[in-house]
Amino acid sequence: MPAVERADFARSADALPCGDRVMAQDENVVISEPPRPPPDASDEPTVVDAAGRKNDDTVSSDTAVTAARSSGVTTASPLILQGEELARAIALLRLVVLAGLAGLVAVWLQPRPSPGRALATISTVITVLVSLGLLVELRDVNKLDRRKLLVQGLSCVVTILAMTYYVGVFSPTIIAMYIGIYFFGLGDSVASGWTIYATGAFGYLVLNVLAMLGVIATDQAVFQLVDPQPAAMFAVLFVCQVLFAATFWMARRSRAATLAAFERLERAMRQIKKRDALLDEAMADLERERGAKLGRFTDQQVGEYAVGEVIGRGAMGEVYKAWHEQSGRAVAVKFLNPALVGESASVERFLREAEVAAKLDSRHVVRILDSGIADGATPYLVMELLIGTDLAQQLREKKRLGMSATLALVQEVAQALAAADDANVVHRDLKPQNLFHAEQGGERLWKVLDFGVSKMIDDASNLTMGAAVGTPSYMSPEQARGEDVDHRADVFALGVIAYRVLTGRPAFTAPDSVTTLYNVAHVQPVRPSDLVRTGIDVERVLALALAKDKKRRFSSALMFATALREAARQRLDERLRRDADELLDKQPWGQDLLVKVA
Repeated sequence: MPAVERADFARSADALPCGDRVMAQDENVVISEPPRPPPDASDEPTVVDAAGRKNDDTVSSDTAVTAARSSGVTTASPLILQGEELARAIALLRLVVLAGLAGLVAVWLQPRPSPGRALATISTVITVLVSLGLLVELRDVNKLDRRKLLVQGLSCVVTILAMTYYVGVFSPTIIAMYIGIYFFGLGDSVASGWTIYATGAFGYLVLNVLAMLGVIATDQAVFQLVDPQPAAMFAVLFVCQVLFAATFWMARRSRAATLAAFERLERAMRQIKKRDALLDEAMADLERERGAKLGRFTDQQVGEYAVGEVIGRGAMGEVYKAWHEQSGRAVAVKFLNPALVGESASVERFLREAEVAAKLDSRHVVRILDSGIADGATPYLVMELLIGTDLAQQLREKKRLGMSATLALVQEVAQALAAADDANVVHRDLKPQNLFHAEQGGERLWKVLDFGVSKMIDDASNLTMGAAVGTPSYMSPEQARGEDVDHRADVFALGVIAYRVLTGRPAFTAPDSVTTLYNVAHVQPVRPSDLVRTGIDVERVLALALAKDKKRRFSSALMFATALREAARQRLDERLRRDADELLDKQPWGQDLLVKVA
């Protein structure tokens, strides 16, 4: 399959994560290799809104939906939790019926009657009948009525207290109360949980007080207490009340933990679905782009060039493959988007690339061959046609580069930046999308693309009016603050790129641009050796390249490239080692510099 031919378009930071450069939203002059599908996961974080959505299948009065939504869980989870609560309710009702019948048998098998037999019997019969009624009603899942369940719970509390009075105030019968408190504490209705807990705890308190005052005869119960000691009775009362409270607290905490777990799960699921949707959308766009080879300038003669098919589209315009009329040389022609022709800033940025390229003498900078005005007052640039892939595509396929490949990349890009420095030009948008690995003359070399937002240091004009310009993840701190920049901003960006290709992880990233810019200005990236195996000297060089204060950075990109090569060989200059160690002592890896560490 022949290589897909591309042209060099100045791209923004929002290129879609697809294998083909056609998907870029801004443009860079290149010819990329045939498109490959991207990996399943993107390096960019996504933000998922956790707000719940109403589901018409749930009853409007369902407190499970209300409670779960208030915790950030969507409608699916409340339905699952409601089903879980129904299963627990049925299990509890069956347990109550069996325990109640067993209790009735035990009460009437006792040969010696004691006070409270009648009360225990009546309350137990009522509780069993209520539980049986609810069991029949809950055959229909939609008939779960929490008010009726609360009535059944209160009936259980009365029965437990009655049985405790009958068997003995200080007997183990009260253990059944903990089951009821925990069950209702796990429910969605906070009011029901508090009602059961308060009723049970207060009821048992009353029984204990009456026993300690002698109103209830402890020596006439099934479990007789002939010589009760007040201190021991108070100790039992205190321990039981503490355990009641602890049981209820544990139930509510378990409920909160369950809701939090569902929320995290649903956030992850929505994130996966969102990424799948973005991938589907990107693939659909890619298919449309593959079929959209004809443009408004196709088959036209523009200046000395015969224009062919579209090989790239972006926000700034279109790139076509073309041929020089006399020599037959294949070139790339970039036309400004007609919608931007009337915007002076867009036209100036478009033509700035030709102006800057004319000042640069480097085989590592894409060459501008010609420029002019086409029909409709549309400006165009003629550029060399490149074959290969950009660094962004390589990182999507391989995640990171080895040390030798990184050293070659940094060295060749540094040569391009040195030429820009000699011409008093600051690129200001150095990033993987603007570094192209081209095939020329039987060799592969890196070329720097897109000088459309570059800064000419001696030029009084200002395209950006003091605003932050560039791609947030690759901006320098002074750039992020909208301050004046010099060539050390490009050194910082090259350091970020080196960090990215060595570790496989962006140095600065966040869910949004504002937070990313904050991280660039105030947060140190994760220590490289925590991500991959690297030498301490390499870490030192990266730390100096990524220094927040530009005065502490390398004074040139070539100096950075040389230091990185020497660090890889463990021959870093001792002065640089001391400078890096001093910097890292004050600004350690992974630290927010605005947060004081105790």
